[in-house]
Amino acid sequence: MAATCSGGAGIDTPLVSEGEDLLVVEWNRSSPISAKNVVLTTLNRFDRIDETLLLLTPKLEQKLLQETATETIDRAVDAWIKGSLFLMKTVLLLYGRKQEGSLALINHVLQAATAVPPPLEGALRGSFRATAEAIFAGIGEQNVLANGFESHSTKIEELADFIFDTMNRKAVRATGKWHRFPPRSGILSALKG
Repeated sequence: MAATCSGGAGIDTPLVSEGEDLLVVEWNRSSPISAKNVVLTTLNRFDRIDETLLLLTPKLEQKLLQETATETIDRAVDAWIKGSLFLMKTVLLLYGRKQEGSLALINHVLQAATAVPPPLEGALRGSFRATAEAIFAGIGEQNVLANGFESHSTKIEELADFIFDTMNRKAVRATGKWHRFPPRSGILSALKG
């Protein structure tokens, strides 16, 4: 397993962790070279990358746009739009070369599903979702899968299990779909099952 953190994330980890099953790579989200380095470092450690989970979890102050500092906007765009794009591109290029791989784009929001996010967070999440939709529409390679996951749940372990179970279902090799956790329930979902 590999994980990344940006320099300002406040995580006390070395550049590369010493654990046998965990690799933490610090990177600069505004640099395409740094995104490539994340992938190369992971490949050097584990020899291959079969699945990538990209989690969108911006932690921003709940402010109106006119109250948000320009520097905050700039840093957020670097971290959550540019950084995500650079990493998605690098992973998709890798999967295209080896003609297989699975990319999970996870939009996790720790607020009620009916809540309207502040403007900056809304812009970041909207960009993430639109980018995911575009990737789904143009994936092109037969064995390269890309799917999205959305959740407002605070049950993180159950969410992780749901994502891994969905990705590992070999019989369901679908791509370009959004999956919600917890799955919607109601009268129509009983008819589908």
